[in-house]
Amino acid sequence: MRSQPSVAVRFIDHEDYRIAVHIAENADGVGDLVLLHGAGVASEATWYPMLSAFQSYRRIICPDLRGMGRSHAHDFEDRPITVSIVADDVGAVLNELLVSRCQMVGYSFGGLVALMVNALNPGVVDDMVLLEPALLERASLDALRELRSRYAEASASLLIEDDPVIGVTQFLDVISPNRSTHPRVERTTVQRLASRPKGLAYALMAVNDAAWRLDRMELIDQAPRTLSLVGSKSVGDAHAFHQILAISKEQWFYQSVPGVDHALPYQKPSVCADLICAHFGR
Repeated sequence: MRSQPSVAVRFIDHEDYRIAVHIAENADGVGDLVLLHGAGVASEATWYPMLSAFQSYRRIICPDLRGMGRSHAHDFEDRPITVSIVADDVGAVLNELLVSRCQMVGYSFGGLVALMVNALNPGVVDDMVLLEPALLERASLDALRELRSRYAEASASLLIEDDPVIGVTQFLDVISPNRSTHPRVERTTVQRLASRPKGLAYALMAVNDAAWRLDRMELIDQAPRTLSLVGSKSVGDAHAFHQILAISKEQWFYQSVPGVDHALPYQKPSVCADLICAHFGR
């Protein structure tokens, strides 16, 4: 049985922000693995269940992204962000921890941030796995932008409603229309996303803005060897786009993960961890 590694949380100051970084170390391991979570969630809930599978690495580095987890502004106020700002935060973490080469995993919002980190730090990311990365849900940019306009409604609810459950549910209805709505499963999912509603809202708004400003194909073309994982219950258009990428891009690989939706790292963490390790040759 794999043992659970101990994790230390280190705080790194970058400009006006204090970034919480969860770090697991193994003296016998080799290399650095960087894990970037999704919008509205955090490193602990997303990655801790997988850490025992990654102990061949010297360090496993999991930053809590802006507005999420234990990271916070110096005055503890959540404010609007951009994907570029978050990618710059991650770059600052890599610099502070002297990471010159790494393998990187990004989930959802963190998947888009991973692509940005790679573009902004050439040669640092050797290999990548993206779990349902944001902005890669549709092949058509027009369809993608229309989809993103629906996230704007969830963002507005999260910012103005007293009850974050309303906005979180709107978000889930867009991102996981085929999810299980069993009361226990839905309650757990909503609780996970509702801990910092403004942080979730601002992350969604950042991706909406990126849909109009970023050249996603340029980010994809700049990516290193990359595996994308998409839940089998996610919409067919997402699978179709990732299949196109795997066919047309020599460095891109795609796999459907059976029996899960967008919440794949929570629903099948051991399966995701094994697929990540297999891609990285671990």
